[in-house]
Amino acid sequence: MGLAIFLSLFAVSTTINGEGTHLIFKNYPALMMLMVSVGIILAILYIKIDKHRIQQLTVEIESLSSEQKEKTLLSDLTTRQKEVYDLILSGKSNKEIMAILFIEQSTIKSHINQIYKKTKY
Repeated sequence: MGLAIFLSLFAVSTTINGEGTHLIFKNYPALMMLMVSVGIILAILYIKIDKHRIQQLTVEIESLSSEQKEKTLLSDLTTRQKEVYDLILSGKSNKEIMAILFIEQSTIKSHINQIYKKTKY
């Protein structure tokens, strides 16, 4: 960004003498326009790169927030509820979970209801 500003200012730099103020590159308008154009292009490029970085940081912050939120919500579960939760995540059906944990259907439903209440955002 500094280079962009420098080029733009240098292109329109002036000298002051007894006759008044004059552009240094007055006799080279193509060079003036080139320097100003390059300065503008560099400034736009800097802004686009900065915008992309901000978007990446936003995504990282949002993903960290949801991961931290999930960890906090899961920390509220009892040991048995965590076991049921892990089995659900692994794709087990209610009947399979009941068989693995040796619990009744009413118990599994109770655990699932409690997990839902504690983990909904």
